[in-house]
Amino acid sequence: MNYQIISFHKEEHYIRKFLELPGRLYSKKEIMQQPEEERNILEETHVLSHRFRIFPLLVLDQYDTPVSRCILTVYPGDTEAFLGFFESENIREAAVLLLKKAQEIAVKHNCTKITGPVDASFWIRYRFKANRFDRSYTGEPYNKAYYIELWQHAGYEIVERYYSNHYRRVEPSHQNSLFSSRLSQKRQEGYRIVSPSKATFDRSLNEVYDLLIELYRSFPAYKPISREEFVSLYGYLKLLIRYPMVKMAYYQDRAVGFFISIPDYKNAVYEKLTLPNILRILLIRAMPKSYVMLYMGIDGSHHGLGKAMAQAVKEELQTSGVPSVGALIRQGNINQHYFQELIDYEYEYVLLARHLTN
Repeated sequence: MNYQIISFHKEEHYIRKFLELPGRLYSKKEIMQQPEEERNILEETHVLSHRFRIFPLLVLDQYDTPVSRCILTVYPGDTEAFLGFFESENIREAAVLLLKKAQEIAVKHNCTKITGPVDASFWIRYRFKANRFDRSYTGEPYNKAYYIELWQHAGYEIVERYYSNHYRRVEPSHQNSLFSSRLSQKRQEGYRIVSPSKATFDRSLNEVYDLLIELYRSFPAYKPISREEFVSLYGYLKLLIRYPMVKMAYYQDRAVGFFISIPDYKNAVYEKLTLPNILRILLIRAMPKSYVMLYMGIDGSHHGLGKAMAQAVKEELQTSGVPSVGALIRQGNINQHYFQELIDYEYEYVLLARHLTN
């Protein structure tokens, strides 16, 4: 079959084709696409669009049907480009054509490396899921199982691995003396580990920004953003969180750690916010069947605080009596091994890269 590669810029005809492909690849239960956000990226109206330049690409078959797509993102003055919003039918020829074109554009813009998948920004979405495609949860990247092989065939290599721990329900009798003693110790030392409230949410979100903007600096694909951009991107959490499952740590009245969890909404939060969907989200929030522990950050000078905060969250899980997921932990991070006795299985994710030559 003959395939055509299309590079486009805001043309509505191609935007629609770009947006339609995921709906053909995934079932309604699987799909994690956020069409409105993708459109904002393509139209360059996203809150972060001023920070980068995008090159959307489509592969069409002889019937003008999209079979593969991606966006190459280039940051001013950066020799590392990012490839994301990748979706493709399992057609090696089409994927190779797409990835080769992205490489040509990257080289033309003086880039020596492409890393992906990164959906334009570290702050939007990155990584491929590598196992357990029969299960998914809110906040994880989701993709077809063959995507990694398509990229590897095009010369990409795995450069980073990440893991999510699935924790079974915490029995009322469960004890871990190391973690419980660390929580007691930190409280005796003057630390306060508390949950925010609706009234203090905005202040807490700003405190999280102050910590996270430095703590995540060493992560692959990281680029700093402004406080206003951060609040714009993550203000939606106010609708999703249950406050007891969010923890802030303070020492001498300064925020030194955070732990953010949300109920597992599956893919409900990616759908249009119609009245039925809003009611569905509110029902899940009221009676969660499981939780996703999305973000954790501890000021590095406060040793042992991570275990103390994990214990505080575990006690909440013990009360709620539902399972949870410790999400997207970079390989080598110490919290990958928290409460190992409660882990019943792991999810795995990867980041890939290819070095370029002229």
